[in-house]
Amino acid sequence: MNAWLLASGTAMLLLNLVHIFLGGREIHRPMVASHWPEPAKAIWSVVWHITTAMMLFGGLALVAAAFRPELALPLAALPLALSASTAVLFVVYSLSRLGTLRILPHWIAFTVITLLGVAGLIA
Repeated sequence: MNAWLLASGTAMLLLNLVHIFLGGREIHRPMVASHWPEPAKAIWSVVWHITTAMMLFGGLALVAAAFRPELALPLAALPLALSASTAVLFVVYSLSRLGTLRILPHWIAFTVITLLGVAGLIA
């Protein structure tokens, strides 16, 4: 068993729970209740649930990679690429639109997930 990949997958699954329960209450529901046009709210909901699914299946793939060393790279590559790109997007948009990394600290979690997974792949 690869403890680094297991930690990465577990972290992604835990982050998904935070996304679902805290984020749902603080972000998704208020946006759906907003005065946005209905098509925009529908797209927002699709993007929200895509994020949920990607973190769920990505976390499961990373956990599977921890127990299948012969399949570790193909199982882990996509979720780690998505995690790294999400971290970069949070940094770019935080700095360009908000001028600080403090308001949207999500990049930290995605960076940790990515680094744990990469450590598992090179271990």
